[in-house]
Amino acid sequence: MRALEHAAAVGIFLIHCVVVFAALFGWLFDPLWPLYILLLAVILAQDVFLGYCILSRWEFALRRMLNPRLRYDYTFTSFYTYKLTHKRLSTHFIRASAIVFLSAMLFISIYARLLV
Repeated sequence: MRALEHAAAVGIFLIHCVVVFAALFGWLFDPLWPLYILLLAVILAQDVFLGYCILSRWEFALRRMLNPRLRYDYTFTSFYTYKLTHKRLSTHFIRASAIVFLSAMLFISIYARLLV
């Protein structure tokens, strides 16, 4: 069962990486523009209304089954930034940055689309 939980956690992590990549660079793929706008809107809604990403919650629920001592605050970015750099980013900073970035990208993408 542990191998299945680990594989599921890694799978969710990989999906999360694809979602982050798509949020950052999806504007480059014009044929996928409607999906990109939908993705930005869903991520923004999760952040505003829930305060966390559902993928993060699922991944770390699985990781806590494997390691009950794992401390996690449902911020994918803060957790993996710490693992890579051993420096903590505040949850407030990450959340505010995400809301500003997502709102700006939605506005810019829709505004640019209407002008073209």
